[in-house]
Amino acid sequence: MSSTVLILTEDGDTQARHVARALAGRGADTLVLDPGWFPGVARISVALDPSGSARRTLLTDERRVDLDRLTSVWFRRPGPPLGDPADDGPVQQNGLASDVWDTLDCLAVPASRAVIQRAQRKLYQLSAAGRLGFELPSTLISTDHDELLDFYLAHQGQIVTRVLNRPWAITERNPQEEVPTLTDPKGTGPFPLVAQAQVLRRLALRVVVTGSQVFAAEIHSPTSVRRLRPHVLPDDVRLRCQNLMHALGLSFGTIDLTLTPEGRYVFLEVNPGGGFLLIEEITGMPVTEALCDLLLPASPA
Repeated sequence: MSSTVLILTEDGDTQARHVARALAGRGADTLVLDPGWFPGVARISVALDPSGSARRTLLTDERRVDLDRLTSVWFRRPGPPLGDPADDGPVQQNGLASDVWDTLDCLAVPASRAVIQRAQRKLYQLSAAGRLGFELPSTLISTDHDELLDFYLAHQGQIVTRVLNRPWAITERNPQEEVPTLTDPKGTGPFPLVAQAQVLRRLALRVVVTGSQVFAAEIHSPTSVRRLRPHVLPDDVRLRCQNLMHALGLSFGTIDLTLTPEGRYVFLEVNPGGGFLLIEEITGMPVTEALCDLLLPASPA
């Protein structure tokens, strides 16, 4: 029987499509699904017999998928169902979909949704990384404007800020979103902020951990992501990256590090849905093959 892999991600995800093609090349039946397609393009049905045994079915305009026969599910970058904000249909759809995703009896990559959500929390990441021996930037997480302003002044304004548990304030999707202004008492708003001292950098590093395999790339120019090179991590840093992913409960993800002029490796963050496709294309590191190995575990002999 052929393997079946479900990839949950946002529409237009080229990385997910690339991995799906690689899985298909191995003979796997693969479906890339945007949860935003519920309830229009995609539907879910769950039937339970008197003993409580469930049969979960996913239907699209093109196919029918028996979710109880999945080999694995990759929670790549799934979003919630979309719909008319004036009604609560999307909320109810999201509730059903969440129940289904959380009760699938198959391999979940990089982990179950609950574990992924916990691993994405900034404080949880930093605490785990620090316990494992990573050097961290000086950090303040606070809702108190005076504390944040003191931190800003203590570091001569050389800090970076973000809203807690959200992407960095200026993103490709929303380039107009402004970083909170710590010198303005009203600028921080009601949200908890993460403020970190800037670290002098010789290189930015993106580390991709896929199961037991570790791939590291140097980013030599912040203005040209195509200036990428493979990077050989010291054995202790490599092991620390593996141990961090294990501590967070993740089988896959990216770790961003800074290499200082003195040769110190400073931890920045973990992203369970981090990108690697450009790194693979430029450096030739076989990340996709390693991820396919993860999604298609070998059957016991």
